[in-house]
Amino acid sequence: MAWSYSFAEISDAEKHARRLSLDSYGLYAQLSTLAPVAVALIVRLAVWLSTREAPRSIAYDVVPTSPGAKYIRESTASGSMARVWRRIAWYLEDDVYFAGVSWGRRDQLIFGGLWALWLVFLCFIGTGHDYNHLTKKFAAIACSQFPIQYLLSLKYLNPVAYAFRSSHEELNRWHRTLGRIVYFLLAAHAVLYSNKFVQMGVVQKMSTNATVLLGLVGIISMTLLNTTALAVVREYSYRVFFVTHLVVALTLPVVIFFHVHHARLYMIEALVVIVVDIGVRKFYTVTAHALVQSIPGTNLVKITATVMPDMAVQFKESPGAHAYVNVPPPSRPSTNPLSPSNLAFESIYSPFTVAGVNEDSSELTLVARQHRGPMTQNFGRLASLGTANTRVPICIEGPYGAARHFPQFIGFKFDRVLLFAGGVGATFTLPIYHYLNREHPLTRTEMIWAVREPGEATWPTSELEKSIMDDERVHIYLTGNDLELDSNNGRANSSSGADGEIELDNMHMDRRRVNHAAVSSYRRPDLKKIVNDTFRQGIEDRVAILVCGPDAMARELRGHVGAWAKKGRDIWWHNEGFTW
Repeated sequence: MAWSYSFAEISDAEKHARRLSLDSYGLYAQLSTLAPVAVALIVRLAVWLSTREAPRSIAYDVVPTSPGAKYIRESTASGSMARVWRRIAWYLEDDVYFAGVSWGRRDQLIFGGLWALWLVFLCFIGTGHDYNHLTKKFAAIACSQFPIQYLLSLKYLNPVAYAFRSSHEELNRWHRTLGRIVYFLLAAHAVLYSNKFVQMGVVQKMSTNATVLLGLVGIISMTLLNTTALAVVREYSYRVFFVTHLVVALTLPVVIFFHVHHARLYMIEALVVIVVDIGVRKFYTVTAHALVQSIPGTNLVKITATVMPDMAVQFKESPGAHAYVNVPPPSRPSTNPLSPSNLAFESIYSPFTVAGVNEDSSELTLVARQHRGPMTQNFGRLASLGTANTRVPICIEGPYGAARHFPQFIGFKFDRVLLFAGGVGATFTLPIYHYLNREHPLTRTEMIWAVREPGEATWPTSELEKSIMDDERVHIYLTGNDLELDSNNGRANSSSGADGEIELDNMHMDRRRVNHAAVSSYRRPDLKKIVNDTFRQGIEDRVAILVCGPDAMARELRGHVGAWAKKGRDIWWHNEGFTW
C-alpha cells in the first residue's frame, strides 16, 4: 500500500485546528495513563471507608488444620474458574527467554505491547494525509507520557505504588517498558523530521536552527540513556548507567521545554515530580553512626548503625525491607572534596537489606558482600581501619521494598511458607522467618539457606543464634564452590550450581567449630525434592514461596514450583532479586 502522507501546505486556520488536535490527543494519552491509577486509588479509599464504618469484630488466627478451615479452602480452591485464573496469573508472571537472554516478564511484554499499540493508534488517528501532523503527533503523545514515566521511577512519593500496594522495585519494570515506548515514539518523530529535511533539500537546517539542534540533543540524550540501560553496560559499570540516567532525567525535560513550547506543561510536571521526590528523600535521610566489621573467613562486611527510634520501629514493622545507604564525606576514601573517588559517592545510593533490628538500642544491622563497586569496597576499607568501638557516619533512608506491602501470612491467606536464601540473601528471609514465628506461630514456616562456606552464616545477631541452630525448620546447606553465591548491595543475585544435596544439621556459628561429621557432600540443596514434599502434604494448602538468591537458583526454583502452579494450586511467589 502506497504512503499517503504528503508535505501539503495548509492555511493558518487549519494549522490552528491541527494544534488543537495535537493538544487534545496529548491530553487523552496522559489521562488514559492516569485512569487506572485513579480507579485503584478510589477503590482503596472505598475499601478503607467500608472497613472503617463496618462493625469491628475480634480478629484471631484460625487453626489451618481445622475441619472448618479445610472445608472453606477446598470449596474455594477447587473451583474451576479460580484454578484457571491462577494458571493464567502464573503464566503471565513467567520470564520470557530468547537466545538465553531474559526479555522481561510475559505480562510486561503483552501489556507493554498493547499500550504501545494504543499510543501509536493515537498518533495516527485524525492526521488525515498531513505529514507534519503525523510527525508532530508522535512527539506530542511521547511528551504526554513523561509525567507518568517519572512517577513510576519515584522511590518515596509514589502514588502508583500506593494505589496498587506495590513497591518501587516492582514498578521499575513498567518504568523501563514505558521508557522504551517513549523512546520509540520520539525516535519516530526524529526520523520523520529528518526525512522531511532531506526530501525538501534543507538538511543544513539541522545544524543551524536552534530548535532543531535542541531536538537533536534530546534524541541523542535518550539514545545514550537507553544504551547505558542495556544489561551488558549495567553489568560492566552500574555507576555509568546510574549517573547517565540521573543526568539525562534532569536535563531532558529542560531541553524539550526550550525545544517546543507546546510540551512545556508536561515537562514542568515531570520536573516537579522528580525534584519534590528528591527533596523529600533528602529530608527523611538520617545520618547514623555505624560500626563496620569484617566477618572473619569471608568477604562479608557487617554494618551496625544507630538510627532514630522511630526509624528503627518502621524497619521492625517491615521485616525484609531495605534501606538506601550513602557515604558522607567523612567516611569516604579521599579527603580531597574534588577528587574523583570522593565525587563518585555524591550520586551513589545503594540498597542494603536490613538483616536485623534492635529496638532497645535503635540499631539496624546490614550485611553485604564486598564487590568491585566503590560502596562495598569502601565499607571493606573502613572495616580494616576501624577498631572495636570506632564508628563512622553513614546516611540511611528507608524502609523500602516489596516487604512493606506483603500480604499477611495468617489464617486462610497461607498455610505454609517456604523461604529460600542463597548467601547473604538470608538478610531478607531471616527477618521474615522470625517475624512469622513471633506473630503467627500457627503458620507452618520453613527456611532453606545455602551458603558457600560456614563463615557466611556467622553474621546473625547473638540473640538469634540459638534459635537458628536449634530450630528444625531452618535448614542450612553448605555448597562449597558448587553454587556461586553473589550479592548486589546486600542481596544474592547471580550464578549457577550442580545437583545434589547436603545439610548441616548441627552447624555452629563459629566456623572453626562446625560439625563436619554432619557434612556428607558439598552440594546445593535439592530444590525439586523440597518443593514436591511441601506441596504433597496437603492439596488444600495455600503456599507462599519467597526467594532471595542467585538468578539461577530463583529460576530453577520457579520452574519446580510452576509444575504445581499449572495444576491450579494456590501459590504466592516473590523473588527479591534486585538488579536495577
